[in-house]
Parts: sequence; C-alpha cells; structure tokens
Amino acid sequence: MKLKPVFFMFCIFAAVCLTSCREESDDTAILDSEPVEKVSMQGTEGKFEIVKVNGTSEEPPFPVGEGRHYEVYFSDDSIEVNGKKYSMTATHKETGETVDLYEAVINNNRSGAKFALEKTGIWKIEVAVDGEHYTGFDIEAE
Repeated sequence: MKLKPVFFMFCIFAAVCLTSCREESDDTAILDSEPVEKVSMQGTEGKFEIVKVNGTSEEPPFPVGEGRHYEVYFSDDSIEVNGKKYSMTATHKETGETVDLYEAVINNNRSGAKFALEKTGIWKIEVAVDGEHYTGFDIEAE
C-alpha cells in the first residue's frame, strides 16, 4: 500500500514536467510570425534547382574561392531519380576550364552539395544522373 504515495508523487512530477515543456513566451510567438527571407534559386525551372544554405544573405549565391553548402532539388516528376547517383561539373565560359563540383546519391528527389568556384565569371553547370545528361544552366561566380 505504500506504492500509492510514490505513484501519486510520480504523477505530480510528470504533470509539472509536461506543463513546463509546453509553455511558450510571447517572444517565441513573435519570432515564429516573422517573415522568412526568400532564397534565390538557380537551375532549370521544373527540373533542377540549387539553393545556397550557408554564408550570408548579402553575398552572391556562388562566392568565388569560398566553399558553400547547397541543397539540390530534382523536380522533374517524369523520371525516377531516387537512389541514382548524380554529378555536377562546371565549365568556365571564357577560359573553357572544366571542374568536377560534386557527386552523390539522390534521396527524396534531393541531395546536398559542397563546392567552390575559383574564378569569377559565367560558368555552365552540367548535371548528369547515372552518367546521362540531365540538365545544364549558367550561373555567375562573383
């Protein structure tokens, strides 16, 4: 019968913990309602998009000589890309220099990427899925 007081104390402790975890201050509500900064996407509309996910919002999407993390999205529903490997290469329009940027497996129609471009100017980005051309587009490294 001594189990009842212990059980009662446990219930009170659990209720206090649960209610303290659920409290929200006015500051949290204001923070949640602030508008989210719009992100500029690069790529081929309806097929492939790349978004910079680190660095500052004041810098260009492709800052020269500085590696950045990107999220890439495969948005063409007409082909199945999940589980396949994609690769990205970049060719500098002026010099013709080509560099391998990134290679990874696609999961849930997306992947991460990390790379840097070492020269300013226009670069042609080529994306291949399992070795076959998927899309290409131009970006500017600044």
